[in-house]
Amino acid sequence: MHDSRPLEDPDEIRQGQRQSSHRSARWVMVVIALLMLGMALVDQVLAPPGASRSFMSLSMGGAALLSYLMLRRHRPQWLTPLLAGGLLFIAAEIYNDGSVRSAATLGLLGAVVMAGTYLSLRALWVATAAGLLILGALTWAEAGGYLVKSDLAPDLRFWLMGSVIVGVIGVLLHHTRKATDEAYLRQLNQMEDRFRLEHERDQSLRRFQRIFRLNPTALMIQFAGTQTVLEVNPAFERGFGYPGDQIVGQPASGLWADDASWQTHCRRLFDKGRTGWQEASWRRSDGQAIEVLVSSELTEDPAGLLILTTVVGMP
Repeated sequence: MHDSRPLEDPDEIRQGQRQSSHRSARWVMVVIALLMLGMALVDQVLAPPGASRSFMSLSMGGAALLSYLMLRRHRPQWLTPLLAGGLLFIAAEIYNDGSVRSAATLGLLGAVVMAGTYLSLRALWVATAAGLLILGALTWAEAGGYLVKSDLAPDLRFWLMGSVIVGVIGVLLHHTRKATDEAYLRQLNQMEDRFRLEHERDQSLRRFQRIFRLNPTALMIQFAGTQTVLEVNPAFERGFGYPGDQIVGQPASGLWADDASWQTHCRRLFDKGRTGWQEASWRRSDGQAIEVLVSSELTEDPAGLLILTTVVGMP
């Protein structure tokens, strides 16, 4: 579980998802265009004289091909108006069939699934509402006898149209399921990586605390922004006579007997990130000044920038 796999950047995840969605959409558009071309050829061959509706299949195939070209040119914003045009073509096909019971009605379902797969949630709701309105209007028109006389005798064209639409819906749902599974797996990986980092951080913190508490050298941690004392180890308490609860929260400058030395120490620390060993005069809790060697270093911490100071007595 605790491997070295890096955390993924959210922007890279979103970009990868968009690229995958666009690749899938281009492939689907090519498939639709080819199937519509095949439908047009079959309809031209099998339809009775004067009853061919191949122009509808060619129109829908042309819309799919145009969508493919827009995606190739990185203009996905055109998919929404093209989908709206596809809904109108489907409505016209149902009207020409003369009944909402024709195979073309499945195209409304396909349009809604396509909107939900590749477009925004708003586009999905608009496509759903448009499909319901179209279906309702055509149902009312058929019930009122306003459509052309329908011939619903099952034939090869009926089967082909239904098969094409069901096949496209299956492809769209496959993409949606695959994208959902990948997102779920990525989320699991992110959680695993987060747990790993937290585990490693906790281990590092425990090691540092143990070393800090047991170190025989006097150590002090300060907030870099305020130079107030955050924590001292037992060796510091013994060496300078300050109980931890008494010195924590106090300015570290109070430990220095010479304010000029303290200011010089701070300038060097913030200029270089570390001071190296410097001679200084510090005050014990009883006011006695003692000569010491002091070394401070800036260190990063989730709580902010800290100063780790090491103090040893002069030999």
